[in-house]
Amino acid sequence: MLTWREVLEVEETDDSRQVGRVCPDIPVYRQGRALILDLKGGSHRVLSSGFTNGGYSEDPLALMNISGVGGKPEYSCMMGGLDEFDESVYRYLEKLGYDPDRAVCMSTAAHMDNAIITEVRSPEGISVSSAITAGIRHNGGRPGDPTTYDEVAGQNDATSGTIIIMMSVDADLSERAMLSALLMATEAKSCVVQELQARSLYTPNIATGSGTDQVAVVSNKNSVHKIDALDRNSGLARAIAECIRKGLVEALDKQSGMNTELQSDVMTVLSRYGLTQDTIREEMRFPATMEELMRALDEVRSDRYLSAMAMAVLHIQDDVRNGVISEEDGLEVAKTICRQAVLKGRLSGVEALRIDSSDNIPELVSYVSAVRLLRAVEEGRCSDGQ
Repeated sequence: MLTWREVLEVEETDDSRQVGRVCPDIPVYRQGRALILDLKGGSHRVLSSGFTNGGYSEDPLALMNISGVGGKPEYSCMMGGLDEFDESVYRYLEKLGYDPDRAVCMSTAAHMDNAIITEVRSPEGISVSSAITAGIRHNGGRPGDPTTYDEVAGQNDATSGTIIIMMSVDADLSERAMLSALLMATEAKSCVVQELQARSLYTPNIATGSGTDQVAVVSNKNSVHKIDALDRNSGLARAIAECIRKGLVEALDKQSGMNTELQSDVMTVLSRYGLTQDTIREEMRFPATMEELMRALDEVRSDRYLSAMAMAVLHIQDDVRNGVISEEDGLEVAKTICRQAVLKGRLSGVEALRIDSSDNIPELVSYVSAVRLLRAVEEGRCSDGQ
């Protein structure tokens, strides 16, 4: 198998170029697979949850986000455990020309060309900048989901998908204020992911991020703004949330096409409970050609009213699963919504029987989706004059 060492040996990294700045006037470079905040020109503190030189750092030379090499070489690194992962990062830092002990690094499968740099100013005049990469389509998750990482063995699976936030605050933050800023950035990230209703890949839950998300906060020790404690109701806290929100929304769209339009697609909504085109088509033997079905599916997918109904019904299932309401009450309400709001009360004897006999909400939604698809086929025929 081709390894990361062989790739690193021939990889070219002499393409350093400046792509922007973050506050306070920190240059941002692209070099090789890295996005680099060059901290050599100032005096900074960094608090990071990153895997390489994470934790608290005093005056590091750089804060970096590095893309993996991809394919079998990246797999060979991931399967080698944390020691081999650290070795791969350290050797890459040396190739970039940085002292591995003085660079704080985070890693992701996202491409650095898809990074989004954003800046917001608080009412008090304190600037907050972020450089974000984001892609959680293959690794979205929520605290409490089934585990994929073994701390004792240091082994992880090769699932990719990570949100990386490099945030710089033009203020002299105390250590506890830096921790508060990191927590606020993390909460803002989770709010964006939940509002987009990104699915967990491990349960039917709505995700709050991925299992490998990392955040770093840079504080400017030379700033005239001295912040000892950061209150979540302050103007600076609001600026942090706004900066992360703006950057993350754009980064998710740029890296993986995750946006409000895609997330409101009814098939995206249904996928959270494992419902797909194939599972829905298996609910009945459609009196239709594949061409008719696919055309009807396109119509159904563009129906935002239907999407809203699907979200409402599946949120009832969420409440059932979380013990907020009983399964019996939730199923009865869901059946009423499906009969009246989705199918408008037009039911054949078989359709009414199938709905009444549904044992759970996902089963109900799957069948009702099939009926709605059949209605779209019939409506398409009428519009064609058949």
